[in-house]
Amino acid sequence: MSTYDFPYYNTVDQIYHAEWTAAKLMRHELLRRSVATLWPDGHPTRLIHVAGTGGKGSTCRFLEMGFSCTGKAAGAFMSPHLFDYRERFSINGEFVQREEITAAWETRIRPHCVRLALDNPHHAHTFHEVSILIALTLFEQHGVEWAAMETGVGGRYDQTRALDVVATALTNVGSDHAHMLGEELWQRTLDKAGIARPGVPFFTSDRNPDNLAIIRQVCSAAHALLYEVDEAAVTDLEQRLHAHTLHPSPDSLIHADYQKWNAALALEVIRHLCPEIDASCVLNAFANATLLGRFWKVEEGIYADIAHNAEKIGALAGEIKRQFGNAGKILVVGISGQRVSTKVFQTLADIAQTIIVTSASFKGQDPARVREEIKSIVGDIPVLVAFEPQQALRTARALQRNGEVIILTGSTYMIEQALSPDPYLRYLSAHFGWRMHEPNQATGTVQIQLPPTSSLVR
Repeated sequence: MSTYDFPYYNTVDQIYHAEWTAAKLMRHELLRRSVATLWPDGHPTRLIHVAGTGGKGSTCRFLEMGFSCTGKAAGAFMSPHLFDYRERFSINGEFVQREEITAAWETRIRPHCVRLALDNPHHAHTFHEVSILIALTLFEQHGVEWAAMETGVGGRYDQTRALDVVATALTNVGSDHAHMLGEELWQRTLDKAGIARPGVPFFTSDRNPDNLAIIRQVCSAAHALLYEVDEAAVTDLEQRLHAHTLHPSPDSLIHADYQKWNAALALEVIRHLCPEIDASCVLNAFANATLLGRFWKVEEGIYADIAHNAEKIGALAGEIKRQFGNAGKILVVGISGQRVSTKVFQTLADIAQTIIVTSASFKGQDPARVREEIKSIVGDIPVLVAFEPQQALRTARALQRNGEVIILTGSTYMIEQALSPDPYLRYLSAHFGWRMHEPNQATGTVQIQLPPTSSLVR
């Protein structure tokens, strides 16, 4: 593969799609101008850009908690959120307050966006761009010295690529978002590796030799020094945790074996940027790092994990086997977008006692169609359909017997609709984009009945 020229292939791809490329890169330039306008002396926070198919959010949380050991505030910008928009913004492991987001939007970001739109309506910032600017505002207000910034989709063309950063990190490259990033794995690798910047260290824990060959070429062309995290780094992390007699709680991210790769990647970044940092503090921070929606124990016998592609499902299935052994497992699954159902369900069929297919509120796939697609791979495992996530959870509870576990997995939007305690946020999330006349692409649209205002507990 080393005889191939992937940086050149990127050039050809951009030329073939010049109009599309220019529009994407224009958004980068627009965001750069906004950052320069709002922070004319440069933004004070040192940013680490994180991309990858799986593990981006967890890596951001490990970076955030590890950098907090410097004695200064550390933060993270992550997406999507599970229940509340404020979950996208975290300082020292805690979500920011709602009133902080309101103040940042109303006093700083909204006036700037209105000025942009007055000059040129086509320059109105998007939801993702606004969220990035709000994150930077909150980081400045909290005196955040280090912050991890998670890409939305891909890497090269995501708006987070417009930011000045001190390091970049790529977790892995898999099958997700093929309709947006390219049907071929090498296309998706080329896109995600595109977060590389001249003179900025690039870290990756991808283990695929073909992917690594592409990443090496991209980093070389960008003059970005590459650091590869391998099995030895993960083993070293495990030994360090054991040597410090740190025993992660079941709720800790690092309790899951596959999360140790994300932790090892974060540790390599932290050690490079802060070589004098207290290693025992970082390890303790990792051992106590948690993140909503990652193998989350909702209540006794019920767990939820955001795992919406084949790679994440595979890792989750292995962890489910390790933790629950021969216990009966009822899986509630809802996927969104254009993900291939058979790939997602192939692994689940090996561990499930019953599968309940439901929908997601945003771009959710039709549960009945999904059941038809997976008939040939699930064998004799019962597959039920529930068009609404809360109905799916009620069905799972009705089926559950002593010792059995219920696991909700798939789309963030499905888990949010099944478990969110706030009916109003649930409604807003389910109808995202309606003001822009975007058609609701969820086949099984979630209908939410709001309680009367007088019935709300205050």
